[in-house]
Formats: sequence, structure tokens, C-alpha cells
Amino acid sequence: MSLDEFAGDRKGIAWKQVERYLVTRSGHGSRQERCEMEQAGRILRAQATRKQVFQTILPLLTAELIKPAEGKRKAHKDYRLIKEKVSALREALDDPDSDMAMTNVIEHACNHFLKNEAWPQTYEDLQPVPVLSVGQLTFAGDDGLEKGPTSRAKIDSGPMGDLVTHEERQRARLYLHLRAPSESGTWRWGLVCGVIELPESVVSRLSQGAMPQAPTLREIRTDDGSRLAVLDLILEVPATYVSDLDQERRVLGWDWGVRSLITVSILEKPESDGQESYRQISRPMFLASGGLDGRQARLRRELDRRKRVPRTLCQARQSSGHRSCRTPATVTSPFPEMARPHRRV
Repeated sequence: MSLDEFAGDRKGIAWKQVERYLVTRSGHGSRQERCEMEQAGRILRAQATRKQVFQTILPLLTAELIKPAEGKRKAHKDYRLIKEKVSALREALDDPDSDMAMTNVIEHACNHFLKNEAWPQTYEDLQPVPVLSVGQLTFAGDDGLEKGPTSRAKIDSGPMGDLVTHEERQRARLYLHLRAPSESGTWRWGLVCGVIELPESVVSRLSQGAMPQAPTLREIRTDDGSRLAVLDLILEVPATYVSDLDQERRVLGWDWGVRSLITVSILEKPESDGQESYRQISRPMFLASGGLDGRQARLRRELDRRKRVPRTLCQARQSSGHRSCRTPATVTSPFPEMARPHRRV
């Protein structure tokens, strides 16, 4: 299978695109397999988009992006030059939405150069085959709330009185039933039906006519080794349609790249045809992204430094005569046998 197969038309469902290239079945049931293929298809589509970004920034990968070693400081990325090159390329392509993606891929390529002393020539050299290491499953391939063969859910809502304030408010609960493998490996309905209290924000949306969509079940592993199951409940909120633009007197005008990333101002339509076309009635508001870009650059540098710390400590312990050395894997998951499943919204 090639990533290029997922870079074209994406109007259809992701699992149908994956099914065409499926070699073997998992044996989890047709609807469960659809949910698994949907998650895999979304990952492959994201990687295909990232590959297109790599083809765009490939001409920018030159030696000047790497600052040479000076004294005790090792060779490192030139974040300022990376930002300048991305800004110039973004303006040339007239694509302001790809700034963060280009920056991320260029820095990934620089990390590859610092490790291998050679620039990646293809995206496959830069990015290995993506493997989902943390459990995450979307139920978009299932048949819905009450008829789904993989997951079934029911939302029970109604008024409830507060014992303290004696005020009446709406309350909603989600009854969730999932299929899971038994001890023998056979997939069946779970013996326990989870009951989840929905937060106020979800209850208010449901009262406004929002429709629940296919949720996503994912896993979070904490620092102490425990595991949490998180259910992302997705709602389709009715859109509020505006009136005909010919009947509107005021509009919100914006522009890219004037003094900052975005400039916004409110304009008013003239009352008669003899007046000027539009009149500005508010002071311009500027969205400057310099502080955000700088903070993200510092976070990326800190992540690179933290990745080097376990390896450096391990080498130091080995050079001092200690045989045992904890690897990064054991540092991130020191007590896997103590992990317990939990539920939370």
C-alpha cells in the first residue's frame, strides 16, 4: 500500500478506502473491523497530507538550516531561519493555513539530519510506517446509538432539583454498552453497562437540539502507569443561519499579513448610493502570532532536550561502572503490571 493512494479524493468514508487494500481480516466482526479501518484510514490520510507538505519543503532542506557546533554546544537547528523560509514559501504559495505543518516537517527533517548527517530524500526516509501505540477507536463505522453491533448507547435526560438551591435544572446520563473480547478471545457484549454523567456543556447543547455523533474511545496512560479510558462525545450542533447579505449593514472585514498575521475591522454599509462604499466604524484589531510562534519553538527545543536526557544519563552510568540502566521505555512505563482501567468523560 502506498500513501499516495490516500492523497487524492477524500470525500468518501475512510474505512471504505482502506478496505480495498485489506489482505487479512481481524475476526472482530464486520462493524468492529469497520471502526478499526476507519481509524487506520484517518491516520493514513493524515500521513498522506504530511507527505505532500514534505514534497513542498524539500527544496528548503539545505545545510544553512543547521547551526554548527560551537564549543560545548552541539549542532542544532536554526529556528529563526526556519521561520523565515517558511514565511517566504507560504507567501509564494498563497497558503496561510500551512504554516504550522511546514514548520513541523522542516524541523522533523532537521532532526533526521542531526541524527544521520544526511537529508531525507523521500518522505519514507523521514517518517517510518505509522503504528498506533495508544489505544484509540472511533465508532464512525458502526450503525448508531441503539442498533450498533459494536457499541450501543442511550442518553437519558430530564429535570432534577438541586438540594441546596432548590433550583430545577436539566440532567443527562449516557448509558454505554461496548463489545469486548472475553478471556477466550471471543468478542461479545460486555457484562457491565457504563453510566456516565454528562457535563453541563453537553446538557445545554442537547437541549438546543444537538444530535450525538459517533464517539471516539481512547486511552490515556498517566505517569504512575495507570490507564484511563476517555470517551469523546461528539455533537452536531444546529447552525444559525444569517440573513441575506443584502439586508446587512455591517460586515467584519479582515486581511492577511498587514502588520501581523490577521487584521480585523468592522465596516458599515452606506445608507444611500451617493456616499462612499463602506465606512470603518471600529478600530482595527491585530492578531500577532509572534509570541505564540516563539513559545512553540521553545517547547520544541525543550522536547528535544528531554529526549536526550535519558540517553545521556544512561551513558554516564555505564561509563561510571553501573551495569543496570533504565531505558526510555522503562522510564515512561515503570509499573505496567499495576495499570488499572478507569472510566471518565
